[in-house]
Amino acid sequence: MPIARLMGLISATLMLLGAGGIVPILAQSKVVLVDDRGQEIEVPLPVERIVVAGTPLYTEILVDLGAKDLLVGVTDSPNNPPEVADVPRVGSPFRPNVEVILSLEPDVVLGAVGDARDRLEAAGLIVVTPVLFIAQIPDIFRLIEVVGLLADREVEAEIAIGRISERIVALESAVVQRDRVRAAFLFAPPDVAPFAVGRGSVEGELLARAGAENVFADIEGIQQVSFEAVVERDPDVIFTDPSQIENLTQNPLLQGVSAVREGRVFGVKASQLTSTRVAEALQVMAEALHPDAFRANE
Repeated sequence: MPIARLMGLISATLMLLGAGGIVPILAQSKVVLVDDRGQEIEVPLPVERIVVAGTPLYTEILVDLGAKDLLVGVTDSPNNPPEVADVPRVGSPFRPNVEVILSLEPDVVLGAVGDARDRLEAAGLIVVTPVLFIAQIPDIFRLIEVVGLLADREVEAEIAIGRISERIVALESAVVQRDRVRAAFLFAPPDVAPFAVGRGSVEGELLARAGAENVFADIEGIQQVSFEAVVERDPDVIFTDPSQIENLTQNPLLQGVSAVREGRVFGVKASQLTSTRVAEALQVMAEALHPDAFRANE
């Protein structure tokens, strides 16, 4: 195994297994957390009423940790787990309804940012937002750790992080010695140029861990690119959300792209990319890029 790749795998493993973010300070009947602004947030314990005012990942984590009973409100999202169908909705993750949240009298509000957070804090509510934007897998782990602490499910949170980490490392180990495949991750709404994933994103991290060479690695985050740029960079594999595959494969401007011409456009559920199912997304990508690596292990 090349030394550079071996060291990269070791570093990735350590990063995953140690990715809890800032360690909370536990003091008697309260916990002190540092949020995305660098501010210390003091939370009295126990926490018995939680409202999710941001990404449905918070809701997913609480359900996964067996703490669904603490939820008194969640944002309205198609990515909510079915277990919370009976929990009151508090508006969009991007525009939660502050008045509804106040009426639910939560002990803690998770994930609110911007004006909504300002208004909730001004009204005296405790808002905990560990990260502003999920840009890497350790951000997901940090949310699991913090939610587990607030919900008195620390052991369950550690087990969840360990299970996801183990699966990610196993998948990466299966492809680390393989030649990297030139690939792109595109979001392709109908009738407009696609959005390509670059560095500083979960999708970009997953491409690297799955054994891909990201042909758009020179861009930051997720940016709209031209059809001509996709043709010029000519990825051998393209990933997109399953609902958007035909927007790429049926586009006459992309018929010369190797991935389209050879039928190597694969669907990865966008909802899994920033969720506790991130390892499932990685498995889809790794198997698409390096099918022989997994057939050999069957």
